[in-house]
Amino acid sequence: MRSTLAALGVAILATGAAADDSARIEALERRVEQLEAELEQTRAAEAGEAAKTEASSWTDRIKLGGSAKLGHYDGQADAAIHGMGYRVWDARLFLDAELGEDIGVGDRLLVRNIGLSGEWNLVRRGELQNDVGDLYVDLQGIGGSSWLNVRPGRFQAPVGEAYRRYGRGSASNPFISNPLGGPWWWDEGVMLYGSSPEGHFGYATSITNGETPFGYDEGSGEQTALKLWTQPWPWLYMSVSGLHTGQIGDGTGALWLGETWAFPIGSGSDVPTFAHGLEQPDALGGFKRSWLAGADVIITPTDWLRLWLGYGRYQLDAEAGSAYDRTLQYGIAEAVVSGSLLSPVLAPGYFGVRADTLGTFDSNRGYLLDAHYGDSLGYDMEALWAYSAVVGWKLGAFTTLRAEYSLHDIDLVRGVPASLQDHANDANTFAVELGIQF
Repeated sequence: MRSTLAALGVAILATGAAADDSARIEALERRVEQLEAELEQTRAAEAGEAAKTEASSWTDRIKLGGSAKLGHYDGQADAAIHGMGYRVWDARLFLDAELGEDIGVGDRLLVRNIGLSGEWNLVRRGELQNDVGDLYVDLQGIGGSSWLNVRPGRFQAPVGEAYRRYGRGSASNPFISNPLGGPWWWDEGVMLYGSSPEGHFGYATSITNGETPFGYDEGSGEQTALKLWTQPWPWLYMSVSGLHTGQIGDGTGALWLGETWAFPIGSGSDVPTFAHGLEQPDALGGFKRSWLAGADVIITPTDWLRLWLGYGRYQLDAEAGSAYDRTLQYGIAEAVVSGSLLSPVLAPGYFGVRADTLGTFDSNRGYLLDAHYGDSLGYDMEALWAYSAVVGWKLGAFTTLRAEYSLHDIDLVRGVPASLQDHANDANTFAVELGIQF
C-alpha cells in the first residue's frame, strides 16, 4: 500500500512539473512574439523617421514659387492692347534649389554656395508662351570672395534696371505696364557678378549668344554686357551700363527695348517705310553690330517715396548701308508714393506716375518701336510717349490690386500718308489687374 501511494505521488509530482514547464514555455513564446512585434514597430518607426528626415532635407533644399496677373485690359482703337478684355495677363512658375555649401579641397574654400534657378513662362501679355526664362546654375563666393560669382546658363542681360521688372520681378512691379524702352531679355551664356563686402560697389558682366530664340546661336553675333553700380548711401543707387553685339543677321538680337528689338528695316511688316519723306525699300540684311550705353538713378529719400530716372542710347549699324542705320533713345522718369505718407492706415496703398519714351527722334528715320504695331504703323514711328498713373493696394503679403491709365502719343516720320496717321491718334490704355505671387 505504501509503495502504491508513493508511486501515485511521484506520478502526480511529475504531471505537475510537466504542466509547469508547458506553462513556462507558452509564456516564453508569448513574450518572444511580443518582443518581435515591438521590434517590428521600432523598425517601422525608425524607417518612418528616416523617410521624414530625407523628405525634410529635400524640401529644405527645393523651393517652388510662382506669380500670376489677371484682370481687364483695353484701350482706344489704336492702342496695342485694344479689345483684349479679360485675360490672364502673365503667369510663370519658379524653381530654386540649393545644391551645396562650403565646397572646397582640404582647408581651401572653392565655392561658398551652389544653387539652381529656373523659370517657366506660361503666359505673357495675355498670350500662351510655354517657354523658358531664367535657367542657370549660380556659383557664389568663388574662393570665398564676394567679388566673384559665376552664373552659367540662361539669364537676363545685366543692362539698366528695367529688366528687374520682367520674369521674376513681374509680380513686384508697382505698375501694370512696363517702360516703353527699358532694356531686357534672356539669353544663354556666362555671367560674372560681385560686390564689395559692404555692398557699396558692384558689377555684372556677361557674354551670351546674342539671339532672341531659346538655344539658338548663329555663331558670329556674341553679345557682351557690363554694368557697374554703386550705392554710397542707403537712399541712393546709381548704375551705368554698356552692351555690344556682333552681327545680328536677320534681326534676332537678344536685347529688347520694351517690345522691340533689332528688326531689319521693313522686316515683318507690309506697311511702306518712309525715310527723308520718300518711300524706302526694305533692307537687304540685318545689322552688322549694335551698341548701347545707359545710366540709371534710383532715389529713396524716405520710406514713402521712390524715384527712378533712366536714359539709354542704342545704335544699330546696318549691313545694307548707313541709310538703314538707326539710333534709338529711351528715357524713364518714375515716382511711386506710399499711402503711409497720409496715414499709417493707408500704408498698403500706393500711387505712382511715370513719363517715358522711346524713339529715333529723327523725322527722317523711323523704326518699329513696338512689335504690336507692325501691321498698322510699321517702321514709320519716330517716337512713342507714355504718361501713366497707377493706384494700387496690397491685399496682404502675396496679392496686389492695381488700376492704371496711360496716355499714349505716337509721332510718325514726315512724308507718311494721312491714312497712316489715322492709325496713331487714339492709343490710350486702361487696365485693372489682380496680381498674386507665392
